[in-house]
Amino acid sequence: MFDAFEIIDISQPVDETTACFPGDVPFSHQVTVDYQTSQVINLSAFTMSPHVGTHADAPVHIHGDMRQPGPHAETIGQAPLSPYIGPAVVIDLAPCDGEITWEQVSEPFAHFPVLPRRVLFRTLHTVRPDVFESSYAWLSVDLVCQLADRGVVLVGLDTPSVDAVDSKTLDTHHALLSLGMAWLENLDLTGVEDVRRGYFLVALPLKFMGLEASPVRAVLLKG
Repeated sequence: MFDAFEIIDISQPVDETTACFPGDVPFSHQVTVDYQTSQVINLSAFTMSPHVGTHADAPVHIHGDMRQPGPHAETIGQAPLSPYIGPAVVIDLAPCDGEITWEQVSEPFAHFPVLPRRVLFRTLHTVRPDVFESSYAWLSVDLVCQLADRGVVLVGLDTPSVDAVDSKTLDTHHALLSLGMAWLENLDLTGVEDVRRGYFLVALPLKFMGLEASPVRAVLLKG
């Protein structure tokens, strides 16, 4: 049945050139066993922050004790999967910089008689994975509340964070958490040609039981 779907990759590539948030750990890897020597297999190991590239944050990223995660401070491995898979819509705001407000998105939302429960915002015409964009678009707390009131369970952005780069309080992160919403960051939505239709999102985080985030291979299925 899945042969009927077109798969649109909305993930950013990850390698040694991929930019990360200032002060975070970039991707690096090493070959631990190579086929040329072993004549059997290639093996490698890698190091990176789970926030490099397209990723999902967990509640414990902004609240609680990672050594003793608990209710409302779960790790990404404890997070429910249902928000990360299901009907979704892409809202095109590109080019957009700074705070995204409800007033900016109300007109694009009018094209959808029923708003899907997963909303992805395109704010860039060109995504540069090797550059940390110090000026980017983020979500206002009011917008998050408006989306929650309409049944939205996940929001996604093609920028490094749902909060401003210089935020010290992470108000949007906390608003999403308090409303029980999931979020994706560092998407690449440039390949989505038709934004006035619905898609099916698949962006499952890995089951890292002790981490506050996970990389995802995010895709949209187009029937």
